[in-house]
Amino acid sequence: MKYQKVFGVFIGAITVAMLAGTVSAEHEVDTIVSGLTNPSGVSFGPDGQMAVGDARGKVVVVRDGKPSDYLVDFPTEHWKKDDEGNKWYKVGPLSTLWMGDTLVVADSGREDGLETIKFFNGSGSAVDGSSTNSIGPTSDDEADKGEGNLTGMCLSNGRDRIYVCGQGYDGKSWVLSVDIATMKMTTLLSADDNEIATNSPMQAVMKSDGKLLVLYSGKGGAEDGRIVEWDVMKKTPSKQWTLPGLVNPMGMAKISDDRLAVVENNWDLKSVKSGRVAVVTLGDGEAATVEPLDGVSLNGPVSCAFGPDGRLFVSQLGEKFDGEEGSVVAISGVK
Repeated sequence: MKYQKVFGVFIGAITVAMLAGTVSAEHEVDTIVSGLTNPSGVSFGPDGQMAVGDARGKVVVVRDGKPSDYLVDFPTEHWKKDDEGNKWYKVGPLSTLWMGDTLVVADSGREDGLETIKFFNGSGSAVDGSSTNSIGPTSDDEADKGEGNLTGMCLSNGRDRIYVCGQGYDGKSWVLSVDIATMKMTTLLSADDNEIATNSPMQAVMKSDGKLLVLYSGKGGAEDGRIVEWDVMKKTPSKQWTLPGLVNPMGMAKISDDRLAVVENNWDLKSVKSGRVAVVTLGDGEAATVEPLDGVSLNGPVSCAFGPDGRLFVSQLGEKFDGEEGSVVAISGVK
């Protein structure tokens, strides 16, 4: 395989003093890997190795503090382009998920309707992976090209199925299901069919009772994100919560069934804005309790996952997207 640029690893810790009334008195923020382009899904393997998607069409793995280009040559595309040919916000593999030694990757840099989920048993090139089918249009609208920008994967409690969030046609958003044995991907949960106005499913998380929590980001720049609990057998929502104060939450990691770490991206297509990390508690009311980590400010955080050491690892875009400004940081004391 080809090894491209080796990324800088910042060893020192930044101690961030927290103010009164915060989730924790103090957090340490360590930069684990830098020099990434629009980094996305973070996940951890059985030996503690971390995988993160990079919009240059690769998956970077950090093992024993050393980053390498583990998988390369994924197709890429740009999220937006105008009539003058300008393109911005590059997209590559948006989600990673370890199943033992197998690394599952969302091949998200293709056109809508052509994207698949790929399985890899070792390092190499994107063509080495085994692929699911893609999902074509699910409506009669000519704007519906099929499912794309696949992201936010999680494994079922029975470890026989993968749930993945689709970002294809906005008029019909889907959470998809992958049968691991047959490698068949199908549509499963539609927000639009269940009168959930908030769009853009970004991350799925399994509860211990088999219910599925899905984080919906909402419109760019709007405070309309929410978490929906789905009954995957009935394909209907059982509960949902708004997220007061959070603008475009994109990443979510489970602390417990009713307590989650959520990253706020504060999305803007033309620039990267400051975002936050919050601990979200799901209660009986319509609004979740949102406790931001005061003093911890990131540049466009996208995805998060708890590592084997208990820290929360967060991918962030950096000061600007489409360059090599992105990084993954680890935050202690998020609980």
